[in-house]
Amino acid sequence: KARVICEYQDYLNFKLTGVLTSSACNAATRWHWDAKAAVEVEPFSEPKSGVRHYPGRPMSLYQSVGLSDLAQKLPQTCRNMGEVVGYLTPQAARDLSGKSSKSKNKGGGGGLELDTALPVIQGGPDAFVGMVGLGCVGQQQDEGQSQLCLITGSSHLHCLVLPLTTGNDGDDQTKTPNKSSGGMWGPYLNAPLPGLAFGEGGQSSTGSLLKWAKHEIFDDAMSYKEMDELASEIPIGSDGLLALETFQGSRTPVTDPLARGAMIGLTLSHTKAHIWRALMEAVCFGTRACLDALERSTGHPCETITLAGGIARSPLWLQMHADVTNKPIKVYGPDHNAPLLGCAILASVGIGIHPNVETAVRAMLPEPEIVYPNPQAVHDYNRIYQRVYSKLSSKIRPLVHSIHSIRNGHDEPTEEAFEDDEYVGMSVSNDRLPLSETTISPSLLACDFGSIRREVKRCMDAGATRFHVDVFDGVATNSPIAFTFGPDMVRMIAKAAKKHAFDNGLESPSLDLHMCVLDPARFVEPMAIVGATSFIFQWEAMYHAPPFARKKRALALAKSITDHKMKCGVSVNPETAIWRIKPLLASGLVSVVDVLAVKPGFGGQSFQSNVLKKILYLKEWRDRKGLTFDIMVDGGVTKETAKSVKEAGANVLVAGSFVFKHAQGIQAAMKELLI
Repeated sequence: KARVICEYQDYLNFKLTGVLTSSACNAATRWHWDAKAAVEVEPFSEPKSGVRHYPGRPMSLYQSVGLSDLAQKLPQTCRNMGEVVGYLTPQAARDLSGKSSKSKNKGGGGGLELDTALPVIQGGPDAFVGMVGLGCVGQQQDEGQSQLCLITGSSHLHCLVLPLTTGNDGDDQTKTPNKSSGGMWGPYLNAPLPGLAFGEGGQSSTGSLLKWAKHEIFDDAMSYKEMDELASEIPIGSDGLLALETFQGSRTPVTDPLARGAMIGLTLSHTKAHIWRALMEAVCFGTRACLDALERSTGHPCETITLAGGIARSPLWLQMHADVTNKPIKVYGPDHNAPLLGCAILASVGIGIHPNVETAVRAMLPEPEIVYPNPQAVHDYNRIYQRVYSKLSSKIRPLVHSIHSIRNGHDEPTEEAFEDDEYVGMSVSNDRLPLSETTISPSLLACDFGSIRREVKRCMDAGATRFHVDVFDGVATNSPIAFTFGPDMVRMIAKAAKKHAFDNGLESPSLDLHMCVLDPARFVEPMAIVGATSFIFQWEAMYHAPPFARKKRALALAKSITDHKMKCGVSVNPETAIWRIKPLLASGLVSVVDVLAVKPGFGGQSFQSNVLKKILYLKEWRDRKGLTFDIMVDGGVTKETAKSVKEAGANVLVAGSFVFKHAQGIQAAMKELLI
């Protein structure tokens, strides 16, 4: 029923000038607008049809959520930060000068003398105006490099500033994915200012964490400086005490409102100084995790961090941030008010003192102090981060989720935390085995078909405990060339593998069938009979059903597979988004997800690196939901790509050409993939 919907900042500007307009920075970062289009072209109606157009507004989004009329209720114009909104109205001038009947100046006539010639300059969200006040608005000197603006206080806000270029078609673009990934928001184009973009991450509990500890655990009479002095006497790593700072949930790199804080390794020998230092270090480790995620998501390395806020008042904590992230940190002093200076910079441009923001930044910012990382501390912190902190959150997440309801007064934990709201009612299997270490699964599609028994034995002698068998019918891939193994061949492979295992005292290997066929349900029983261990069907085979029936069809197929005593797997093409298979994964029926890094059906293809983000997202989602399926990567796996794949989160690597065509043999190939 609202007639006008706007930001409080828009309302204040309206009261000052009588002009209702939005900030382009707000529009880009919070309203999902194409801010450049919204600034350049105001809404208009077609002369003949009268159809109303709202350039830059996400009309399809409004329609999809039932808010088709939202565009006409939001401000109809948009201004960049630093541009003139309008001029004081006579009423505003009187009120602010203390001359209005409603604004009595109790100071005896000393109010400001303001008039209607005074311009009002467009601003934006406080943190993003703070980016201006920290100077994080200039084009980078080195191509592809970025700078991180770190606003600290009760929480941390991380803004990785990226250069923005113009493509051949005139559209603005960055060398980043044009969508959010993981716990990153953005990249926001033409924000905070035209010609720039940035990705955003955050930590919810940083300064507030130390405030809580000081007031609730320690002697409140001690100052923060005194607590820092005690902590400075404690060695790096707090004598084996590690904390998680996610006391109010996690924002980046994993968005998880149910995440909670933790302290691991407490002993009776630990003191309050140890706990204080462990909490400080936890915030720094969390900052590194956020930075790693932003760099990974955007593809832009961060060279420096520019910091403002409460941490600047703690030399110890400031140095910790530099050491843990291994980045030099620029700081303008403990009392540098970045948002306030940002406002002044924008105002100076708006009234013509400076021609643009970059010039104003150079003129108005002082010289920063630079805190450099300590090489030995960097080494020590990196060891702790890699060995412990980077693994801690995912390890305890299922436990934290399962006790979530206890805090709300329930008698016992529920599995509610493991379920997507969209898929409530699907149970999560609790009888799954824990995930294994990295496993190499030789793809028999690349072996010598004429000597396949010998190839199976060679792989097993080299240590293979898992085989990948591609079953293609030539129809699903629309190619008569992509026609491979049938049930009889699978029976022969399974028989040869079991016999060699029995004769040589080896572990009987798993036989994973990748079923790239038009109708996988037809093959479930035949493949179960001939000895398949896992039946991995191609998700895209579900597309032959109407959209509303795909989930039901996939669940029925998965149930049939497990009923036939095989493990169920699902495979997705490189271009298929993970969200499409979430309902199936949430059912608990799936033991392995096969992420294809090449088009299915042909060996020897090059690895498509864009699947790394898909793997990372899948791992984070799996861990957040407490699921335990394997993540398999199939196609283009070599010594060069294996490391990235494993780092992203895959634990089963399917390799064909690299294994069977390696100059030093199968064992050497498998060893290289595991390094």
